[in-house]
Amino acid sequence: MKGLNYWNHNVAYYDLIKKKVSNRKKILDVGCGDGGLIKYLINPYNEIVGIDPSNDCIRKSINDVASDENIKYYCTSFENYYPINEVYDSIIFVASIHHMDMENSIKKAKDLLNKDGILIIIGLYKPSTLLDWTIELLRVIPCSISSFLHKNKPSEVIGIPTSYDFPQMSKVRSIIRKNLPGAKLRLGLYYRFILTWTK
Repeated sequence: MKGLNYWNHNVAYYDLIKKKVSNRKKILDVGCGDGGLIKYLINPYNEIVGIDPSNDCIRKSINDVASDENIKYYCTSFENYYPINEVYDSIIFVASIHHMDMENSIKKAKDLLNKDGILIIIGLYKPSTLLDWTIELLRVIPCSISSFLHKNKPSEVIGIPTSYDFPQMSKVRSIIRKNLPGAKLRLGLYYRFILTWTK
């Protein structure tokens, strides 16, 4: 993939995200890590802001794209991020929303979205229902094969802070029903849920 020298279960969703935001000008990547997604999405027509509470991640991201004026990075949590007179055409969380209060973060993201703006969440979770567990088991073999072929490098291996305190899928569904009417939610191959919602 463009600008990336590794693959993992987050990178696996970058093509899907790129298709969703191809015509979006102002994009916010929440929990941007080492800036991999931003480097993959950037083009001459969009502007991307990446935020992350890790100094090391932000430093690496800036070093990689220091000459690109269309990218801005801020070392901050989403909770403490208060852009002045800024709204976005797309806000993206990739494996980051479980690091924060999910419901409050969704409410804040809604406020920061333009009309017709799109929210994308690629999230981790713990199975809750029999169907969740069935899907979990069915994807083990194909996911393992794909991970081996792609030489999977998990986030912690490449120096991105990780948390394994995932929410129960029942809680995720409850929060989404309450706060994001009409949202599209499905379970992906690589142990993630995929949520898209248009304001």
